[in-house]
Amino acid sequence: MTAEQYHEFLESRSSMRNRMLRMAVISVFIFYLCCFLFDLWVLGDVTVISAVLRFGVVAPVTGGLLFYLAGEHPIAHKEVAAILVALFAQVCWSIIVVSSHNPAVLGYYYAACTFQMAITIAAASPFRPSLHASIFTFCLTYWVIWLLEGATPLYALQHLSVYLPTMAMTLLVCYQLEAEAVASYLQQQENELLKRELSRQNKDLARLSVTDPLTRLSNRRGTEMELMRLTTEAKSEAERVVLLVADVDNFKAYNDAYGHGAGDECLKRVARAMRRALPIEAHFARHGGEEFLAILSGTEAEIAASVAESLRRAVRQLGIGHDHTGDRNRHVTVSIGAACGAVRSSADYERLLEAADRALYAAKGDGRNSWRVFEGDEAERVVA
Repeated sequence: MTAEQYHEFLESRSSMRNRMLRMAVISVFIFYLCCFLFDLWVLGDVTVISAVLRFGVVAPVTGGLLFYLAGEHPIAHKEVAAILVALFAQVCWSIIVVSSHNPAVLGYYYAACTFQMAITIAAASPFRPSLHASIFTFCLTYWVIWLLEGATPLYALQHLSVYLPTMAMTLLVCYQLEAEAVASYLQQQENELLKRELSRQNKDLARLSVTDPLTRLSNRRGTEMELMRLTTEAKSEAERVVLLVADVDNFKAYNDAYGHGAGDECLKRVARAMRRALPIEAHFARHGGEEFLAILSGTEAEIAASVAESLRRAVRQLGIGHDHTGDRNRHVTVSIGAACGAVRSSADYERLLEAADRALYAAKGDGRNSWRVFEGDEAERVVA
């Protein structure tokens, strides 16, 4: 894990760490005050100094710590503050035991292990600050031990045989807890990454399923989705629909003469030209082979002729040479059929598409490179 990732890991756990830290401070503080009863029972000669230090010194400091923990401060600073207060409480406890002349103080001093457990397990701090605090606690514990009444090197070794395993085990637990939390965080991040990648792939698949691979326009499935949108979500727009069907003139002859590669390139150029000529909100799709379809919803019927002419002109202005048209026109052109009406259902759409096809066939029969708008049994016609 990089330093940046580790920082993000700590930030992600800030809220939980803050709650755990406050609970740990309150619990350890209550236990610390309750230990005054042990002072009375085991070390009767330090009752006054114990009461002063525990209730008069450590209690106000802990109250200040709790106030600080309730504020808007970085969680790392709060954890350091909690550890410092714990170490301060150990210093006060050390003063209490050093002040006693009771022989029982040597047995009582084994309680120093509780401070080690407090800064590693109870506080649930990250491993590094816990390690630093443990080193300080260890040094303080074995500096004070030589100030105890009746302490000997043998006693120090006996005490060390208890303290060192406690220190090692609590640090190990602290490290394992953090390692497990890090592993869980990394797994969660990986899962989130996989979910985002899966979502992206699903979107790509959904887009590809409605996209013609050659022209990058919508395909028939995409047109079906647009029809569904009109009939279910945009019913007001569906009341006024202009549908245009455009077909590339003499395309089979172009394909046979120039090859399929040239034919594909021709279709792509024609598709781009017509897409640019249409309003941005229009649905434009490859209807099959060299045929294209445009749906302009929420559009007045009066503009059908101007849109059809724009499409015809856009393709003619490409100037794609075609010497096999069989007529005087030696360029790639399109013929267009248009129809207008409401699309309240798929049946309405089929009727409108049939009308546009009839207009297209009429334009084809009239010499191509032209358009017609179907109006009942009649059709308006233009020829370039």
